[in-house]
Amino acid sequence: MKKPTVSVVMATYNHAGFVTETIKSVLAQTGVDFEFLIADDGSSDSTRDVVANFHDERIRFFPSEVNKGACVVTNDLISKASGEFVALINSDDYWIGQDKLSFQVQFMRENPEIGACFGKAKFVDKEGKGIDKNTIPWGGVFDQPNRSQGAWLRHFFDLGNCICHPTMLIRRSCFERLGSYNNRLRQLPDMDMWIRLVKNYPIHIFDKDLICFRVMPGENASSQTVTNSIRTINEHYLIAEHFFADVTSKQLQDGFSDVLKNKDIPSDIHLDIEKALLLMNYNQWLGKPYQMIGMLKLNELLNSPEHSKVMMEQYALDDRWFQKELGEIDVLRPKVVAVISQQKSRVLRVLQRVYARLGK
Repeated sequence: MKKPTVSVVMATYNHAGFVTETIKSVLAQTGVDFEFLIADDGSSDSTRDVVANFHDERIRFFPSEVNKGACVVTNDLISKASGEFVALINSDDYWIGQDKLSFQVQFMRENPEIGACFGKAKFVDKEGKGIDKNTIPWGGVFDQPNRSQGAWLRHFFDLGNCICHPTMLIRRSCFERLGSYNNRLRQLPDMDMWIRLVKNYPIHIFDKDLICFRVMPGENASSQTVTNSIRTINEHYLIAEHFFADVTSKQLQDGFSDVLKNKDIPSDIHLDIEKALLLMNYNQWLGKPYQMIGMLKLNELLNSPEHSKVMMEQYALDDRWFQKELGEIDVLRPKVVAVISQQKSRVLRVLQRVYARLGK
């Protein structure tokens, strides 16, 4: 049996009202042979019944009574994929046009060095009505230019995620090399994958809308709720631990040359030091989690005789410098203690001024 060119994968969960439009947008694709792997992740609504009502030889449906998590299900579908390429779609979004897949496949065939390609998105509400991206605080997030691998790493490091996951067409061989999505991450498993991806492959972003991306405040995993916002920062912390793992000197120079202490990076020891110091740089949004990881990395390097020698002789970094940094990076102090401390300081300053006046 001939293997399909593309394996389309979709995890569904409680999207009975949207999944029909999603499936139809996939089945409408022309000019390329594909299989469509769908798994229901233990939906409590009628999603399974809606999917089961589609009868198309390209569909392989894997219903489940248990909710395992989107990444677990997606990873399982990818392991079942047989296509040269893998495309992913969310069960509440839908692709634009009938040539989304064929357009991307042609590009990937013409550019064998590219690991994956993506596009831009139109936004729609629950009813499918278009939403002006200018009315959404993050509406321009997917409107990205193409960058080098090092420049992509810099963008992810400084600003976070910015690639529209359900527009992806990726070589299946990339997953074989990079591994699977991390199910412990809920907000940023795709960003974690993109970081691994651009360390190993160039990617391409089309200046073209490829999907209608549904925005449902409070319902999407990407909604800006307090819980999601807290989780996002914590996931950045977990990602930061390995962010620079396997990043080459060339990639670091390409993306971070303006903030490197030694731009030449003459050795692997210098590379380790530069990576750790980048975590200590100012970052308006992500500085706190990065600095926590930076402290751990620098502590490890100062414990290494080879690294500490270079740090002292060429960077003027020693134990005293580290002690000073530990006194200034306020990331672990409990907020209540910090507030009480600030209040005590204000009271003390007032008393000092009163005593000074009485002494005159």
